[in-house]
Amino acid sequence: MNVLRFRKAVAMALIAVLLTGCTSSKKKKEDARADYALCEHIVSIDPSSGSIADNAVLDVDGFYVVKDNVYVNTDSLNIRLAPNTESKLVTIAPYGTGLQRTGIGQDGWDRVEYEGDICYVNHSLVTVVPIQSTKSFEFSSAALKIVETKRQQYTYDDLCLDLEELRKTYGDKMKLRSIGFSSDNRCIFEVVIGTDHARKDIYLVAGICGSEYMTSLVIMKQVEYYLHYYDAGYYDGYAFSDLFDNVRLHIVPMLNPDSAQISQLYLQGVSQDAMKKQLREWFDRDQASLGINQNLETYLQTFYANAEGTDLRKNFPYQWDLVASSAEPGSSGYRGSSEGSSAEVKSILNAVLQTKPALVIAYHTTGSKIFYQYGQREEVLAKARDYGAALAKKMTYELADKKLVEDGYGTLAGYCNDVAMIPALTVHLGNGSAPLFLSEFSAIWNAIRDSWAELLVETIEW
Repeated sequence: MNVLRFRKAVAMALIAVLLTGCTSSKKKKEDARADYALCEHIVSIDPSSGSIADNAVLDVDGFYVVKDNVYVNTDSLNIRLAPNTESKLVTIAPYGTGLQRTGIGQDGWDRVEYEGDICYVNHSLVTVVPIQSTKSFEFSSAALKIVETKRQQYTYDDLCLDLEELRKTYGDKMKLRSIGFSSDNRCIFEVVIGTDHARKDIYLVAGICGSEYMTSLVIMKQVEYYLHYYDAGYYDGYAFSDLFDNVRLHIVPMLNPDSAQISQLYLQGVSQDAMKKQLREWFDRDQASLGINQNLETYLQTFYANAEGTDLRKNFPYQWDLVASSAEPGSSGYRGSSEGSSAEVKSILNAVLQTKPALVIAYHTTGSKIFYQYGQREEVLAKARDYGAALAKKMTYELADKKLVEDGYGTLAGYCNDVAMIPALTVHLGNGSAPLFLSEFSAIWNAIRDSWAELLVETIEW
């Protein structure tokens, strides 16, 4: 079987898995969430009276078992780990937030589900009547239950499961396609949010380096956020639906899936025996020549390159011959055998050039900075600077006014700004060394949450 036929066969298999697969893992997750809610009867609440039905079952914890949706009917609602005001505060949900209720207590507390955990809220501060909020729209994570953010790792398999669930839940608001295949023949997915008649596009790319898989997790949570609030959310006077009617978002959450697998699953992250052998050889070589004192797994944890040892940060066709490079393939630093030679770079360049977006953003870690200067022409530089300034203000990140031009050689942002003449930014999320600890997720999320809405507004107004 030639390479093209092989890749086509793999594509069909992967898409089939995406559309129908991973059922057992998903079912286990759903069963775990539903365990505590299983009961003999499911009762309903009368919205007008708030009374409990006569056939309500009182469980061992003293709660009448229900299964319904309630909404926050006050400015904000404290969600706690136990049914008392002294209990640990999990989060504060804003007005209009929807929650799934599983129990009504006898002492003024309701039991609800929040991100897979059992939590408690004040009974008098929720209602079963859906709320169409006219107040300032705010994010609440209580309603987002697909992309799991409590685990350190975020693998390609996690990505596939989440994309499948998002497609099933929000398929009328998104499109899902493959833009190509990785070196180890994994699908490179693109999510599109927005209408077909939108006049402009924005392209967002994460998961460019394996050990920076936190970028994929954050961006996938963003995808869920904007899909979930597509009809209800608004920002700066614009409804989300109106924003997406004018500007489409194209999101590649994991450009380098092989590298993400290697960084998290080590040798099991690649499927081809020849690639596993190469990984061992690179480790032995670097251990001998560089004097590194690591075992193989620790070495692979900080893997950046693709499965063929090409560092995608150095492979894009912009001043490629001037890129500082390792002499041989390895975990990082090698620019590739020729410019744009890697399968991943070819895939993203083809997709971006077909789309011709108003802006491209490449997400990396770390430093909490935004870069926009790549030696580009003034007309492109001005737009990149304006986008960068708006984004930096919203995210409270530093807009880096100075950057060595050569730092952009071989990069996606460098190529877009200088070759394709598309304004592009590089956003460095978080502060620690890659892979980032999960403890950084909250701060990154708070910074990035409304950033896409800000970019949509800026694109419409410009």
